[in-house]
Amino acid sequence: MSESKPVGNPLDPGARLKRSEESVPESGTFPYRELVGAMMYLAVCTRPDIAHAVSYLSQYNDCHDSSHWSAAKRVLRYLKGTRNVGLSFKKLKKPLIGYVDADWANCLDDRKSYTGFAFILAGNPVTWESRKQPTTALSSTEAEYMALSEATKEALYLQSFLMELGMTTVQKVKLFSDNCGAIKLADNPIHHSRSKHIDVRHHFVRGALQSGRIEIIHKPTEDMAADVLTKGLSRSKHRKCTELLGLRFDDVEVNYSPSLEGKC
Repeated sequence: MSESKPVGNPLDPGARLKRSEESVPESGTFPYRELVGAMMYLAVCTRPDIAHAVSYLSQYNDCHDSSHWSAAKRVLRYLKGTRNVGLSFKKLKKPLIGYVDADWANCLDDRKSYTGFAFILAGNPVTWESRKQPTTALSSTEAEYMALSEATKEALYLQSFLMELGMTTVQKVKLFSDNCGAIKLADNPIHHSRSKHIDVRHHFVRGALQSGRIEIIHKPTEDMAADVLTKGLSRSKHRKCTELLGLRFDDVEVNYSPSLEGKC
């Protein structure tokens, strides 16, 4: 891939992969799992901008075909054009905040949704996650509410950890969500007919909210940094979300090839 044309996003916004019924080629000539494993190292350590793409591709380690292989190579093309992008930590007096989002019923195989969240301390990303939800959500509000639950668990852990280190400014963590329905559901203790089926374990977010340990704030979708952790985005939206997460781009302009955007 050293001579490949770079692209501006790791996952084509229109990509919809499915489990393959074909036999998996030999790994010696089609090293899909090895490639995904190598990219997983980057996604976990320093590159949250590819976390969703890698998580998405890893679902097909035992049922992939040429379409999955092409999608995996696209991530390499994106990495080639963004080799100088990375985390840049600075000493800033900014509190711990979190972005949380969900993409409802995006998987064609089981119609499960994706949870994505990221936490930023002093303007620097410290933890992030992109993962398929364990159960099928029946509405976008339910999917977002389940994502809020997962993000709340991470917020409480980070809050306790940082307070042990002597930081007193994390007594209330701000969580930004772009779904008004999920925010109202977390704030309202009354069980509605449309939400009574939601697993009780997700409702602990209400206790954390009422105790004052977290604060849930609405954030417009166009400013939701966690979008990049739940779905494939256009080049401009992907870059905006990546910068909101705290990754730094160099000033070198990459010569992307629009004519090859959908090819590998």
